[in-house]
Amino acid sequence: MKKTIILGMPKSRNIYRQIQKNLEFYGFEVLYVDNSPEYIKYFKYQSLKERLYSVMQKLFFGNFSYKEELKEKLLLSNSRALLAEKKYDYAIIIRPDLYPVKLLQLLKEFTRKKLIAYQWDGLGRMPCTKQTINLFDKFYIFDAYDLVDKNYQDDKLIGITNFYFDMYQPEPVEHSGTIAYFVGAHVPERVADIEYCATELVKNNIQLKFIIPTSNQSKINQYQHSHLITFGEENAIDFCENMQILNEIDIIVDFVNPLHHGLSFRVFESLYYQKKLITNNKTVCQYDFYHPDNILIWHKEDLPQKIQEFLAKPYKPVDNKIVKKYGFGNWIKNILDLFPYEKINLPL
Repeated sequence: MKKTIILGMPKSRNIYRQIQKNLEFYGFEVLYVDNSPEYIKYFKYQSLKERLYSVMQKLFFGNFSYKEELKEKLLLSNSRALLAEKKYDYAIIIRPDLYPVKLLQLLKEFTRKKLIAYQWDGLGRMPCTKQTINLFDKFYIFDAYDLVDKNYQDDKLIGITNFYFDMYQPEPVEHSGTIAYFVGAHVPERVADIEYCATELVKNNIQLKFIIPTSNQSKINQYQHSHLITFGEENAIDFCENMQILNEIDIIVDFVNPLHHGLSFRVFESLYYQKKLITNNKTVCQYDFYHPDNILIWHKEDLPQKIQEFLAKPYKPVDNKIVKKYGFGNWIKNILDLFPYEKINLPL
């Protein structure tokens, strides 16, 4: 009999579909519960009376949250209907800060064994997460610094990394030249690093596939070397397309978000697809898969000196046991505590 699980997470870049597919690949029956379905994003009042009442709440009572209350009530009602009075073995909520507390409580009501959270963004960046921690049977975080944050010392947090999707097999595509690949959202604090790294790679005859999916001209104007980067919301890459591109490139480039220290998916994709990684996240050297021939950790002052030597060295294969440790199959066993599994820890 299949194990059943509720999956709750944002739809960003359609990664939820990949997680759902991988859960199904490993034998789970999955129910996805959206935190912001279309009827919430494009909410409309059900009647003129309801709209007028909302206006009165603002004008006479200073209640500017009435519309949000209606949206939450609708979300709870529809989510309860979706659950259909059925109990699920597990529920895993990724980015619990995006889910109303009442919805989390509802999901707990329909979970038979464990309600689990995974916060793949820094807790300091999303302080509203704190109010949800005690709702969960287990609360996982991916940034080791959060484990020693004095603001969370009374909370039972568990460290775990991100992962790669192991239901797909790498299928390298032949191509000419050497291609370095980065795709990520615009983060103002990363602009200088992205431009500097891109410039140095070009100096070393590396082809760039750097994509920042935004059409906001004020954001694009922050890049002095914008000709090195592909912009435009139409260039947004979902996770399925991203995995195909990983077969077609040679180097994955990663830029740390200054608001947290956790390792991005790019790091684990480089491990699985056996691609060289260039990153400025210095914490990566603390992990068991790190090898200096495979991963270049750079600072602005040393990238020009290091890059030629790094590119000249062949990729050093990593022990297969270590590689498999960070696959989704082992990750979900860790999360749900389903033995046997290889324990995943964050570095101290």
